[in-house]
Amino acid sequence: MSPCKQSFPCKAAALVSMALLSFALAAVADACQVPVFRYALERWPADNYELVVLHDGPLGDAESKLVEHLRASDHQSPVSANCGVRLIEAADLQDGVLKSAWAEHGKSGKPVLVSLYPLTAQEVPDRLIAAAPLNTESVGNLIDSPIRQEIAKRLVGGESAVWIFVPCGDPKQDEVALGNLTRFVQQNEQSLELPEQEEVEDEQALLEQAAIDLRLDFSILTLRRDDPKEQFLLKMLLASEPDLEGLDQPMAFPVLGRGRVLYALVGKGISELTIGLASRFIIGPCSCQVKNQNPGFDLLMAIDWEKKIGTAKLSDPLPEASAAPVLLTIPPGRNAK
Repeated sequence: MSPCKQSFPCKAAALVSMALLSFALAAVADACQVPVFRYALERWPADNYELVVLHDGPLGDAESKLVEHLRASDHQSPVSANCGVRLIEAADLQDGVLKSAWAEHGKSGKPVLVSLYPLTAQEVPDRLIAAAPLNTESVGNLIDSPIRQEIAKRLVGGESAVWIFVPCGDPKQDEVALGNLTRFVQQNEQSLELPEQEEVEDEQALLEQAAIDLRLDFSILTLRRDDPKEQFLLKMLLASEPDLEGLDQPMAFPVLGRGRVLYALVGKGISELTIGLASRFIIGPCSCQVKNQNPGFDLLMAIDWEKKIGTAKLSDPLPEASAAPVLLTIPPGRNAK
């Protein structure tokens, strides 16, 4: 989604064009007054990642146990992570991405574990997140990690969004970026307002039944690049845009709903303007209920969202037929000043 690759301030004309970028959205006839973050939490199931084990011949006992571990966490299991697991013989490969992964990592003849973004993650440059030999290290914290559990805990606890801050390792840059993020996130939390509650149908009765308070609340979590338990989370974030892995600058990612990441803010793009635009989008009325016509992609997380959210919801389910598309201005991306 980010339209400008450099982290320094863009030219005025470019900034204006970024701010006016529009996304075609199918909206319901009457705008939903439930905030975007709450509608996303209640009504947008997390899209499924694909975990593919490529192999040439039968798996060994240790490898079979690793596959069982992955399958114990897929979307059909009680743990209910948003992923599916497949085994494919190297000789049967048809997909170009998987063929390339096997050609690069399968030279030893040992199984290769490939992780792919959901098919619905249309904005990512490449579905491939990572490919590595199938072993305890590659399986490791693939499905879950401490930061992802903390994000889920905060979101189902009623927070509007959790900002993931990724330092670059340069103390000066990181201090400035985190200071800006903290200051402007707190400023938005204090100055912005949720949509008028009296416009929510049966608002009082719904609020009394809901297990999760409806409130405006943001927080920040720091993800360090050298944290061994968070390497797959880091890969999911950095591979979501074409140039993030090569940028030696601090980054911030807003996460809402059931682990949906909007996009990255980088370096000087962690600014009052971009943080404010993202915050207003997150807490604004949900004018488009069709999930995949909104920006962002879902993280792979091991959590039973439906159980955590409960049955009493403030939002109505998606109608069978949407109205004609309308244009909705969305935040301009990660690098606007």
